Amino acid sequence: MPGDSSQMLSFAQAFERLLQRAPGPVFPRARQLYLRKYALEEEPQRFRTFLLEEEIHEAAGGALRVRAVAFAVVHWQAPRITLPDYATYLQQRWRLRPEDLALVEGQEWFREGGAFARFSAPAFYERAAPTTTLVSPSADPAAPAADPGSSR
Repeated sequence: MPGDSSQMLSFAQAFERLLQRAPGPVFPRARQLYLRKYALEEEPQRFRTFLLEEEIHEAAGGALRVRAVAFAVVHWQAPRITLPDYATYLQQRWRLRPEDLALVEGQEWFREGGAFARFSAPAFYERAAPTTTLVSPSADPAAPAADPGSSR
């Protein structure tokens, strides 16, 4: 496996990094395309791990909580391999041993990416509500401000 494992992101860190960069849930088509194209691994490898299904909870004000429902581990641009090969990769790269690892028969990953297996692993991402607003009051009387009572 390339690289020193002490320098690689953990599964949780990689999941968080992926979702920090993903389009928001308000853009479902763009989000789905992003999640099918970009893997948790930082560097392209023979195997790649993708978020397959997610459960999204949005709160008022923009807070967001995402729970991973399922992941896909893809043997990049290969027609088919055995389940133990996927299991070995997940153990060596992510230290995961999913009990529900299963081959997905008759399908290739997004845009002919290759054969894949499905699995679940605990992964959560939370984003607090943004603290900035588009219009903020100012204590400086010379500063421009939105005045809802202004008739100009």
